Amino acid sequence: MHWPAAYAAYNVFRRRQYPALRCAVRQDRPVPGFIHGVIWEYGGTVMEERPPEGFQPGDAQAATESAGYYLFRAPGGRA
Repeated sequence: MHWPAAYAAYNVFRRRQYPALRCAVRQDRPVPGFIHGVIWEYGGTVMEERPPEGFQPGDAQAATESAGYYLFRAPGGRA
């Protein structure tokens, strides 16, 4: 099931060593194999209509359609 962009929800993962680096995966998509607990940690769920700083909904939609995930940088490294 693919939600309209306005309603898309993403699971966001933080890189443990570089917490400003984030990987967003739409909830209706599988989590990429490179995301695992040793290097990444779950940071929460994001809705496109209330994105965190650094998250660009249009870029996220395009990236998840082509690659299955969206990498972005959160200023200050906090969720």
